[in-house]
Amino acid sequence: MKTPHVIATIALAALLVLQASAGRAQALDKPDPSVKAWLPGCRVFIEHPESVGSEAAGLCAGAIDALLYIGEVLEPDYRFCVPLRTPRQEIISTIVANIEAMQPEADRQDFKGMVLGILRFNWPCRE
Repeated sequence: MKTPHVIATIALAALLVLQASAGRAQALDKPDPSVKAWLPGCRVFIEHPESVGSEAAGLCAGAIDALLYIGEVLEPDYRFCVPLRTPRQEIISTIVANIEAMQPEADRQDFKGMVLGILRFNWPCRE
């Protein structure tokens, strides 16, 4: 009668180990939100805008594209309106220049939050 109990205990232990491993792997996949982690990819994108030169460059461009998509539907205090024909390289260059002007304090800031503020500052909506 102890055999089913032992098997159930081993199965439960194995399940817990697998869940812990999956949780750890998921935590490792989550990108660092700091400017310091994202800025190198943005620099690579500026150097090679015609072809994404690295995963980091693609992540930077993708994150900025996503933020651009929501810019005009944000609450008025956060809204920005980048003209549709503005080249992506120009937008990312402006963001990088603004961030570099705030170094080294900017390194620890949240990248996407800082980008939203920079977009709002450089391309406010005209009401």
